[in-house]
Amino acid sequence: MLKKIITIMATTLAFTSGVAQAALVNVDYVVLDKPIPQLHKNKVEVLEFFSYSCIHCSHLEPYILKEMKSFAPDTYLRPVHVVWDDNVYYNLARVAAAVNSTGMKLKADPVIFDAIFTKHIELWQPDVFNKWAVQQTAFDGQKLVKAYNSLENSATATDMRKLSEKYNIQSTPIVIVGGKYELKFPRGFAAGMATLNELIEKVRNENSTGAATTRKLPKSIGASLAASANR
Repeated sequence: MLKKIITIMATTLAFTSGVAQAALVNVDYVVLDKPIPQLHKNKVEVLEFFSYSCIHCSHLEPYILKEMKSFAPDTYLRPVHVVWDDNVYYNLARVAAAVNSTGMKLKADPVIFDAIFTKHIELWQPDVFNKWAVQQTAFDGQKLVKAYNSLENSATATDMRKLSEKYNIQSTPIVIVGGKYELKFPRGFAAGMATLNELIEKVRNENSTGAATTRKLPKSIGASLAASANR
């Protein structure tokens, strides 16, 4: 009998340990006091404040890129490079702007992080970046350089600076879902991806509920509410 009880307890423990734990507010994520407007209101935005000079960002990036590949059509990644000065961060933001505008994040980001942290190449220096980029074969370096030297590039990097300042971004990486839920990583980046997907679904449901409420509100009820508000 004792052996049977121990077996049942062991089986139960194994089962419960395999159940995914729901994300906890103020542990796995926090709700922002000041939401950040999404670029696309009715979609699910995954906003990533990062820096190519941030070692933690380099560790997070493989997980973010993997998730990005499987995003549903209503979900998109919005990478914003932080700008904290007029030299290193601003010039790296120009690199990020070029990567974003050419759609080469999946191919270029791993190579850029490797160049900075493994090969110690100073890609924040424009001359160094231009020379390095055209030599790359993992992505279209010529196309990236053209985007980097375009008229729009500096303006986009300046916009990244404004976002960094407006929302007082003091550290990286910071991942925000739906403009209002900031992802935390108490159990590491791999575990954080489960929370990321849970928050994406949470925002998706909130968007659907809001849209359904708006569509299903009868005109008579709407008029009644408006009349009550004006009394």
